[in-house]
Amino acid sequence: MSEYLTSGVARRIAALATAGIVSLGGAVLLAPSASADDLERTPAEVVEQIEARSWPVYSVDRPGPSVDVEAAQHLLNALGYVTPNPGPEFTPDVEATVRAFEESEGIDVDGVLDSQTWIKVRNLHFPSEADSYRRGDRGYAVIAVQLLVNAKYDAGVDVSGVYDEATEEAVRDAQDALGIGADGAFGRLTYKGVITHQEHEGAARDTEDVDASETADGTQGVRGRY
Repeated sequence: MSEYLTSGVARRIAALATAGIVSLGGAVLLAPSASADDLERTPAEVVEQIEARSWPVYSVDRPGPSVDVEAAQHLLNALGYVTPNPGPEFTPDVEATVRAFEESEGIDVDGVLDSQTWIKVRNLHFPSEADSYRRGDRGYAVIAVQLLVNAKYDAGVDVSGVYDEATEEAVRDAQDALGIGADGAFGRLTYKGVITHQEHEGAARDTEDVDASETADGTQGVRGRY
């Protein structure tokens, strides 16, 4: 096993232990799902449209509040880059976490939640189109999913960290709204669509345009399902 793989698994175990949401005995690591985002039923033009969307940008100078910021902290927590007491404001503590992530993962270190950071997080959680979070999964990343669908699609699900039937149905509704084949599994395309969906955000955001081939940064990260 490579050093990167070993350290990635160790970070996930540490994050789970910190969360107290699941026991280590119940954690299933490195187990990809069979499919995600039902790409066979997602029109090519929808995929192209979503991938061409601009990523939101947050920093200590552009702090929100936004559910994107809070969700990003939980997604980073799941990778072992922990911010205590995640919230919707981009605070100096969040900046420190983002900087640590950027430095460790080999992207520009500027402490800004921008396209590079969003893309790297996506590649680590969803190394391929087959990877997703789905019913039965649990942990920080599921909290992020629940926060996002509640804030952006009025889902009203319990933010429990358990990907239950209600969460699956809420993800289906979000996928329907985005034009994605609705399978209830939160994968790469759903991640991009939900993060870049800004209609429910109260204030206008700065965004960053990126090419639709943005994910070709050479990173095939390690992802655990928990």
